Amino acid sequence: MKNLSFLAVCFLTIFFISCQKDEFKPGGKTGSLHIDIGLSIRINEVNSRLKSTQQTEDFKVTIYREDGTEVLMFESASAIPDTIELEIGAYYVEAHSDNNLPAAFENPYYYGVSEVFTITSNTQQSVLVNCTLSNTIVSVGYSDNVVSSFEDYTTTVSSALDSLVFTQGETKMGYFQTLPLDIRVDLAYLNPDGSDGFKTLYGCIPDPLPNRHYEIFVDATIDGGITSFQILLDSSEVLLDVIEITDDPGIPQNGAIGYGDLLITEIMYDPSVLSDTEGEWFEIFNNSGREVNLQNLVLGRDDANSHTITDSIVLLPGEYFVFARSVTATDASNSYIYGSAILLPNTGAVLSIYNEATGTGPGALIFSVNYGGANFPDGTGVSISLNPGMFSASEAILGTSWCLSTSVYNTGDSGTPGVANDACQ
Repeated sequence: MKNLSFLAVCFLTIFFISCQKDEFKPGGKTGSLHIDIGLSIRINEVNSRLKSTQQTEDFKVTIYREDGTEVLMFESASAIPDTIELEIGAYYVEAHSDNNLPAAFENPYYYGVSEVFTITSNTQQSVLVNCTLSNTIVSVGYSDNVVSSFEDYTTTVSSALDSLVFTQGETKMGYFQTLPLDIRVDLAYLNPDGSDGFKTLYGCIPDPLPNRHYEIFVDATIDGGITSFQILLDSSEVLLDVIEITDDPGIPQNGAIGYGDLLITEIMYDPSVLSDTEGEWFEIFNNSGREVNLQNLVLGRDDANSHTITDSIVLLPGEYFVFARSVTATDASNSYIYGSAILLPNTGAVLSIYNEATGTGPGALIFSVNYGGANFPDGTGVSISLNPGMFSASEAILGTSWCLSTSVYNTGDSGTPGVANDACQ
């Protein structure tokens, strides 16, 4: 297998602090903020095929209050002034490249978020934001047997959002949002009698990780048929892993709960009656057809906020359940309080649920949705909810499957926490 590179982009040193949305004028005591963009690339195993990062000057930078309220957003780091004023308080900074496509060749997407930091009057602060490669890399290689024996061969790698076709001789890297990936290899050959022969092999990567490179290596021969192939994973942090591929198009599942067995079906990220720190919540739905115990599952947001469920919670098939910032967020009895562990930015984020954590991080992905993605609705004092007719994993990640809730719940905001969603009009 060819060597793989691992990139880590460390950037954003933050000194004096301050900011707010357009032409913000602080009303109370302030500090000052200076954001200095630097770039450091560390390559453990050099591979000229791995595309480098974009210039960090083009990265989008957003400053938030601790409760997830956006204070100021810069379309590019180059537009950040030397000094910005901020009112005293707690903040964090997100930065990312502006190219988060579902799937594309030679398109690395980088994301990072700082720790929460506190601004005090007339002081300076230093904060580090680490931006790392946040999509999954896929490449395809073929053995000499394939090249010499087959007339044509292609490999299609697909997620629920998009797909890439690696044609014969394709050497470019494919970059995918981190979702389960299906693999199809189509091989064409000539039989001894001169007739055309075809064979299709299927496989999958059920729980790909960000900042990882998976090489699909096809080694097949013609001998009364075709053999199989394997997927190799290599990086500076993960040991070699071989994933078995068979002729069965079914998708194997890793983890106790399979991908799509639980869905995130409603999100209240911008309450109006309550503050964000009190009123944020989101809802899940048991889509599996069997009982599921939620204990030890991991809730996560953009790799920056996470919480492990400590209670034994049995969710029956077809049941809803609410996860909330505080006990006052809703009056739903079927709920669990995760506190300040997860913040839901009003501008969108990737919200996920995983199987029980392993020694190196969360377990296999169960479901993930980017509620700030294309075509997702946006509202204040109203939750966004998944259309009840679209409760499948492939539909639930699409913005067109979501709408604003219309029912009013106990706080006076709109939503249906813990019960069936309003139908989208």
